[in-house]
Amino acid sequence: MFDPHIFEAARAIKPSWRNELEITDAIQYLVDRGYKVQPHLVSGWWKDTGKIEDILEANRLILETISGLIEGTVDEATRVSGEVIIERDATVRASTIRGPAIIGAGTEIADSYIGPFTSIQKNCRIVKTEIEHSIVLEAARSLMSEAGSTKA
Repeated sequence: MFDPHIFEAARAIKPSWRNELEITDAIQYLVDRGYKVQPHLVSGWWKDTGKIEDILEANRLILETISGLIEGTVDEATRVSGEVIIERDATVRASTIRGPAIIGAGTEIADSYIGPFTSIQKNCRIVKTEIEHSIVLEAARSLMSEAGSTKA
């Protein structure tokens, strides 16, 4: 919803009394400097995602609405249950995925457990890992321990 000038604004403003950068201050910075700012009416629900707990809650709310769709490759040793989206060019081997969950395009999952309310963005590599109620950002890699799996 913002162009790159929002980063300029974020660098220029000071934290509020809550020790947070306020989006309204950043918007005012843009207005004061003559940048184009237009309102947009959001219909439906809206969630303030200022803290990690809020982001995870928004993720949960969105995942509760999905319908499963498998476009990627899932081997016979993998178990998929619940509403799970596996996007194109994603591969899943010898793993368990319990929905609701989304596996992004180009992601590789192997020998892992992906639990409910997990969103994994594109081009990630998740190997010998257990994860649930999480958001994995684009191109993330799990750290494999030689002794076993990592828990995220």
